[in-house]
Amino acid sequence: MTKLEQFPRTFALSSFHVRFTRPNPRFGSAVSPCHPGQPVRAIARFVALRRLASIGVASLLSLGTVSAQGSASYPSVLSYRTVKVADGVYAFITPEERTGFQSGNSVAIIGDDGVLVFDSGNIPASTRRQIAEIRKLTSSPVRYVVNSHWHPDHNLGNSIYRAEFPGVRIIGTSATRAGILERVPTYFGQMKGFAETDSLMKLRLSTGRMRDGSAMPDNVRQVWTLVVRDYADFMPEVLRATPSAPDLISDDSLTIYLGRRRVQIISPGRGNTAGDTYIFLPDERVLLTGDLVTVPGPFPSTSFFADWIRDLDELKALHASVIVPGHGDVQHDYAYIDMVRELLTFTRDQAREAVLRGVPLDTLQKRIDFEPFIQRFGKGDVVRTDAFKSFYPVPAVTRAYEEASFEIQGAIPKPGE
Repeated sequence: MTKLEQFPRTFALSSFHVRFTRPNPRFGSAVSPCHPGQPVRAIARFVALRRLASIGVASLLSLGTVSAQGSASYPSVLSYRTVKVADGVYAFITPEERTGFQSGNSVAIIGDDGVLVFDSGNIPASTRRQIAEIRKLTSSPVRYVVNSHWHPDHNLGNSIYRAEFPGVRIIGTSATRAGILERVPTYFGQMKGFAETDSLMKLRLSTGRMRDGSAMPDNVRQVWTLVVRDYADFMPEVLRATPSAPDLISDDSLTIYLGRRRVQIISPGRGNTAGDTYIFLPDERVLLTGDLVTVPGPFPSTSFFADWIRDLDELKALHASVIVPGHGDVQHDYAYIDMVRELLTFTRDQAREAVLRGVPLDTLQKRIDFEPFIQRFGKGDVVRTDAFKSFYPVPAVTRAYEEASFEIQGAIPKPGE
């Protein structure tokens, strides 16, 4: 096996743990209540929240001044909206990712003789409601479920589809199957592991005071109230889920005909994970991206920046008229994808320059300025701003820096090669 062939798995596994197995300059010593091997995006969120629950108001000034609205105005994580994006194509749009307790979007594509579902979520009650909606729309069975990637918020509903539709085939990449089998089982312990921080946040909320006795800022109160509410709603549901991996592997492309309807299943390789999949309906010009595109911000913890940027270019070349992201609202142009590409390119380029100049990772973490992007992605909303700061900067810089280091060593091809 060549060095290049070894890289995808070695890099994915080592970098998957790196942020939580050594001290981080942004967070200090190890403070995560979770153990290595768990899905990184949620851990990144938990580390940030636990840190904030343990400090005083002086350390919270970095939250900045953003507009606040009541937590009650944010929909429950157990809810979703059904959006008809084309004839026979229905997207189940979940609330924006904000606290780490969330399900991804799911899409039902109804053909003449069967249904294909793209991503199955991770909240059993929601998955069952979506199945009930599908049965109201058609008498045809769900014949295929396609998993966009291994993150559990997109595939823990697989077992429910298998139970409801015997004979259903579940399609995914080799990396998706491996991730579900090897990593997703740790997800449940991770969710339980947040209980300590949840209790601490409840204590702070009940007193209205931070650890140092200072008054809790309104922005922090709003975010923590939402986190506590989401955790209480989410936990009983997610613990009912059972991991179930794809049984049909597609690492390139596959076209399925649901009667007269063409469904192109495309796996570009590495991107947001070590093996992503998206779907394109060429006749309807509808694009389903999985987590290659997520609103209101990207999740970089298991990503490969150069490949991800290439994948976004590939999506743009399709000239879709409707784009359903892995999280967040349906898009009708490429403006948001262009903004994500700009952010990823900035992060990659800053990391490459730092590696070439011999700048240590911790120094880069302190120097890199994401403020313009925080403003553009957060749009002045306290929850969006907090989510971007929790999910993106530290894991993104870590991933991009390690990727640049491997690239210089010749472990991965440089752009254009």
